[in-house]
Amino acid sequence: MPEDPRPLPTACSLLAACAALGLAACGQAPTDRSIDTSASTATLRVCLPENDPPRARRGGGGLDADVAGDLAAGLGRRLTIVWLPEEEQTDIESTDIDFRPLFGGQCDLQLSVPTGAVERFRGWLVLSKPYYGAGFELIPEDSAFRFGSAFPGTVAVRANTVAHLALNVAGVDWSQQSSNAGIVQAVAEGRAAAGLVWGPQLAILDVDPNADFEAPPVLHWNLHAAFRRDTALRGDVDRLFASKEFQAEVGKRLIEHRIPIRGPFESAHSTADLLAL
Repeated sequence: MPEDPRPLPTACSLLAACAALGLAACGQAPTDRSIDTSASTATLRVCLPENDPPRARRGGGGLDADVAGDLAAGLGRRLTIVWLPEEEQTDIESTDIDFRPLFGGQCDLQLSVPTGAVERFRGWLVLSKPYYGAGFELIPEDSAFRFGSAFPGTVAVRANTVAHLALNVAGVDWSQQSSNAGIVQAVAEGRAAAGLVWGPQLAILDVDPNADFEAPPVLHWNLHAAFRRDTALRGDVDRLFASKEFQAEVGKRLIEHRIPIRGPFESAHSTADLLAL
């Protein structure tokens, strides 16, 4: 995953304009790879980033690569992964999901899409039920930090993220780090007593979070599959996501990829929560 997928909101008008005016001219063409998961001739085309671990990595698998295979099998379709090339972007812009291939019909769905995406692309995008959740996690494992309680130490965090804003509003002493790895290092070296790290990144950093930490809803996100508004596929995917068998499979995948098992949440991040901080 990107260094920090939850910065403060950014404008996406250019992306929407590309979708409306001609997607092929707005970016590099994606490539695809077929995986035979079924004897069916029907295909499920899933857009995945080619280098966004632990979600997906071309040639190396990942959570959403596995979930895509599970979806295709459950739908009785043959899976084609459409790999989205990396783009040179600023740190904050790199967190914006590129929906151009989806809007242009090059794939049927994208995965790990936060709820707020539908607000930015209303009329273009529809979302499935959430199939897992993610949020900011607390390190080290034995940290006593809790929102709403006095904490004598400093909490390391990446600047210009929702976690940074939440700490600032709560009056917690914080130290700015340039990366999630920097947060881990600051805690390990004693320059910070605790740190807030984007949960899925812990899989890459090989760090275990505090399992008892409960972040406020503004630091939780539900993640969905995203479809074009004209798709008939959403109902079938929702039925799979709602089944106990598929939920158990997602939990198994999260464990395999060392991503904290969180959600789906009853109450998760919203623009209203952010503005209320």
